[in-house]
Amino acid sequence: MGKAPSKSSLTRTSPVGPKALPLPIFQKLKDKRVVLASASPRRKEIFAAADFHPEIVPSTFAEDLPHSRFQGRLADYPIATGAEKAMEVYERLVKENEYDPPDLVISADTVVIFPPEKDTVEGGQYHGEISEVLEKPINKHEQIRSLSSMSGRQCEVITGVSIVYPTVEAPGFKVQSISASTLVQFYDNSKETIQAYVDSEEGIDRAGGFAIQGLGGVLIEKIDGDYNNCVGFPSSAFWRWISELDSEGVFDEAWKE
Repeated sequence: MGKAPSKSSLTRTSPVGPKALPLPIFQKLKDKRVVLASASPRRKEIFAAADFHPEIVPSTFAEDLPHSRFQGRLADYPIATGAEKAMEVYERLVKENEYDPPDLVISADTVVIFPPEKDTVEGGQYHGEISEVLEKPINKHEQIRSLSSMSGRQCEVITGVSIVYPTVEAPGFKVQSISASTLVQFYDNSKETIQAYVDSEEGIDRAGGFAIQGLGGVLIEKIDGDYNNCVGFPSSAFWRWISELDSEGVFDEAWKE
């Protein structure tokens, strides 16, 4: 039987381009196997803006965690979903080739919460209402309902970002997560405006039923927070976070030469 190839002998395409920011974390990721567990073109574009081009391996996790499990702390829902997506991809790739495990798997899950939970707690502006997770609408009727209910009000866009990287301890990998929040204020949109937007067929595949970077921007008065988070990935928060983890030595064992 032939000797298994060492990881260093395998062909590797660097996720870091020549114009990437000259930060230590970008140098650390050079020639590493970095995987984005998402088929979202928006997330791919956000990474590309930093000249970072991870391998794309979409997760097959069903994303069916019950919302009721997170009632009162809905911000934890996208974190839990993102973590499941990252673990599914990491474990699948290790099974496919145990000699070439990913050095880092990145996943994200973006949801819209309406009303924001800060407004429905005791003392909040809408105390008595129940905050709910608005994911991709199942049809145009559901999209109209969501956009009409948010008209003239705020929703909260939350993205949970998780990373998975190898460790020597069982089960052989570790998961860490963060989340980012952006408040989105809608104009008091008319029924005609909402119907026209829905008829454009944009937003039917987006959390909350709108795409802020597209025609959906017409519906939005202002935001408070990271714009990219609304698009699908909080790049600024992510790079600060992963840089801090690296400076703390979190990846030293996983990425040692």
